[in-house]
Amino acid sequence: MGGRFARTFERAGGGPICFDVFKEYELQADRTCGLDAAGHPCDCAFRFIQSELRFDDDEAYFEVPVYAEALATWRLLDERWLTCRTVVTNCGEAGFQTSLAVSEAMPR
Repeated sequence: MGGRFARTFERAGGGPICFDVFKEYELQADRTCGLDAAGHPCDCAFRFIQSELRFDDDEAYFEVPVYAEALATWRLLDERWLTCRTVVTNCGEAGFQTSLAVSEAMPR
């Protein structure tokens, strides 16, 4: 987070003081959860990349991304969660869609 929003968020006591990082070893995915001073989640980020094997004219195989998803979520002052989700469905042409949502519970 940067700029004026980050300073306001930190003054309100909502900024993380430590992070839990989880890495998936069988997939290209990870999750980071920020914890506040009380040990409760206050922000979370998730990334996932799906790839498939392709081969070139020399029959050498290589991996290319075919789908990607990123999610960032922040706990608001009223205890609701603001979520920004970006999905890339056509990695070769950089086609993506981003959406914002507010929910009562932290996304899992």
